[in-house]
Amino acid sequence: MAPRKPKTMYIRAPRQIRALRTPLRQEIVHTMSLLGSASVKELASALGRSPASLYYHVHELEDAGLIRKKTTRRSGTKAETIFETAAERIRIDRTKRSKAFVEALGDLHKAALSQATREVTAAVSAGSGRGSEDDSLMLVRLSARLSRRDAKKAQQMLNDLAAFMGDHDRPDSGETFSFTAAMAKLV
Repeated sequence: MAPRKPKTMYIRAPRQIRALRTPLRQEIVHTMSLLGSASVKELASALGRSPASLYYHVHELEDAGLIRKKTTRRSGTKAETIFETAAERIRIDRTKRSKAFVEALGDLHKAALSQATREVTAAVSAGSGRGSEDDSLMLVRLSARLSRRDAKKAQQMLNDLAAFMGDHDRPDSGETFSFTAAMAKLV
């Protein structure tokens, strides 16, 4: 039996960020947090994938300390491992500044933006963006000169929106919406 799960875990190691570089691994961690705990077979069912396509990624995430074995149970004649996220919420420690950490963080940002591009492209192909009454497709790209205070306020609003979406995610009902945000001080 795994020890009690902490409320928040801060990613501080470049290898942990590298483990999240692929959209699939991000999706595994997200889905695992929604399910609470699951076997690879249950996770595969929730993701619409084959279990064989997930084992490698689940073990990479486990090796990085982002998910962990919760328990094992019998499934027929075999023992089945049940996994859970390492904490209720996983956050990146933004105070880390080593070169390896910053490079890994850059790779993670690229992966997230690539996934957002794929999701928006699929939504447009499926009919979003045509101006119907219930159309939710929205794209905003802008730059502004902000005071430090206003920049912190904007970051807090993005954090609040991310928390809202996480707190209101209903895996068994509702429609799936994607939200990706990037805010950076330009140099």
